[in-house]
Amino acid sequence: MKQGTDLQSLVGYQVRRANLRMDEDARAALAEHDLSPAKMTALILIRDNPGCDQTALGRALSINRSSAMKLINILVDKGLVERRPGRDLRTNALALLPHGAVQVEAMLEAVKASDARTTARLSADEVHLLRDLLSRLGPPDEGDAVE
Repeated sequence: MKQGTDLQSLVGYQVRRANLRMDEDARAALAEHDLSPAKMTALILIRDNPGCDQTALGRALSINRSSAMKLINILVDKGLVERRPGRDLRTNALALLPHGAVQVEAMLEAVKASDARTTARLSADEVHLLRDLLSRLGPPDEGDAVE
């Protein structure tokens, strides 16, 4: 379908279209692992933040508490993550299990290959610039210097 100049001029629209294409390729790359990019992201966050709780993970993923619990239940059922006693009786600390660590590495390789496919028409400098520009989109985070 034809995209007029109005749609072509909207950065958000262009980012969303690129995201849809990249997400589709990443999902195909992760199909053999039976996990979505969001679940892979959760595993990486748990790996990088051992002992984090479900609430912190939900905030990092921008999902509500109920969705975070469902996601963790799936990862626990797959033997990738376990819940351990948390900082108090109301919380659980999340830990990546050895099988989960192996899966993360394999999934990262698959998604890196997906990224390479979807950015193949860009030079290395353009990929670096794109990452930098995307990291600056949105309102500034607390503590960010505003120019």
